[in-house]
Amino acid sequence: MLTRDKKPAWQVSEYDKPLITASYFGFIPIAAPRVVPADLEAVSHCTSHPHFDAVEKAALIRAYLREDMSSLPHPLALAYRRARTKKQPGLASTRSSLGGYNLHFIGCPSGLAEAALIRASLSILAEEGYRNLKVELNSIGDKESLATYERELHAYNKKCGASLSEEAKRKLKEDIFNIFKLEDEEMIQFRSAAPSSLSFLTSASRSHFKEVLEFVEALGVEFSLEPSLVGEKNHASHTVFSIRTTGIERELSPETSDVLAMGYRYSRLSRKLGMRKEIPMASVSIFLTKDEEEKKVYKELPHPKFYLVQLGRDAKIRTLGLIENLRENKIPVHHFIGKDKLTAQLEGAESLKVSYLIIIGQKEAIDGTATIRNMTTRAQDTIPLAELPAYLKNIKL
Repeated sequence: MLTRDKKPAWQVSEYDKPLITASYFGFIPIAAPRVVPADLEAVSHCTSHPHFDAVEKAALIRAYLREDMSSLPHPLALAYRRARTKKQPGLASTRSSLGGYNLHFIGCPSGLAEAALIRASLSILAEEGYRNLKVELNSIGDKESLATYERELHAYNKKCGASLSEEAKRKLKEDIFNIFKLEDEEMIQFRSAAPSSLSFLTSASRSHFKEVLEFVEALGVEFSLEPSLVGEKNHASHTVFSIRTTGIERELSPETSDVLAMGYRYSRLSRKLGMRKEIPMASVSIFLTKDEEEKKVYKELPHPKFYLVQLGRDAKIRTLGLIENLRENKIPVHHFIGKDKLTAQLEGAESLKVSYLIIIGQKEAIDGTATIRNMTTRAQDTIPLAELPAYLKNIKL
C-alpha cells in the first residue's frame, strides 16, 4: 500500500475531478504512459479498433516493468488522464485521441476487478454530468473458449453467409470478428442470428463470468448481456463491458458514439511485453471530451481518516456499494478490497495510523451493518449501513 510520505516519482501531484473520484475506490493517479515505437511493434499482431486499444495497454505494461511496480502490494489500481493527442505515424486513429481516462486493476483474478472498474467508471461519468447510464456485459472467456468460438463463427458464416455482399465476404475473410465491428445494416442483421460466445465458455471461464455478474448485480446498477461485445481476439479475454447512456441529457460530440466507457481483461499481453508469467490485468477506457480549460486542478487527494476492512466474499460484494455511498457523502476511506487476509489489511491500518476501523465481515454483510472499532480503546459499535455516513461524520477525530 502506498502512503503519501512515500510517493513514487511516477505518481502525479495534481489531480482533476475524475482522478479524485477514482481515488475513492483505491486507484492511484499516475502520469499517462507515453507510447513509443516499441509498443506499436509489440502489439502489431492486434487489429485496430477505437474501443480496444492494445497500444495503450502495452505502454502501461512497459511503465509497470520500468518502475518496478511488481514490488508494490497487489492488487494494484492505477488511473491516469490521457492528453488529447494528434494521430501518430503508424498508430491507427482511436478514441484515445479525444482525451479521457484509463483505469487499470492489476493482480486480481476475481470478478472484483471488473466490478471495481465498472463502479469507479459509473461514478466518474455521473460526476461529469451523464445520467441514465447502463452497463452491457459479455464474456469471451479464456484462450480455449475464444478458439472454440472463432471456429463456430466460421461455421456460421459458411452456412449462412452465401447471400452476403462481396465486400462483406471479403471483410469476414480478413477477420471473422468483423461480424461484430462493421455497423452497416447488412452486417447488423447477419450478426443478430450469430452464435453467442457465452455458449462456448470453458467451465473456469463460466465460473468467472458468474462471479462478475454477482458483483455487478450487487452494485444495484442497470445492466444487460450484449453478445456483440467480443473485444479484440489477439489480446482481450474474459469479461468485456461497455457503459452507455440511455438518455440525451448530455450532448455527445460528433466524434463520439454513445459508448462512454469500454473495459476488458488484457492479461495475455503481459508475457508479450516481457513478463516471466502472465498476471491478471484488466482496464477500462473512459471517453470524455471536456475541454482542457474546464478542468479544475486540485493539489491534494482526499485524506481518509478511517480504514475499511472486509472479510469474506459476501463482504467484498457489499464493499464497493458502501464505498460509493461514502464517496457521495464525501467520506474517503483507506481500503485494500483486493486483499483477502485480515492480517494484511490490519497491517495496512497500523501503518497508516488510523483511529477507527470500519469492519464488514460475514455477519455484517448478511445483516447489512458495519462494526466501527476505536483503535485506541478497542470499543466498538455496530451500525446499519444506511446510517453509517451520518455516524462517521459525528465522530470527532
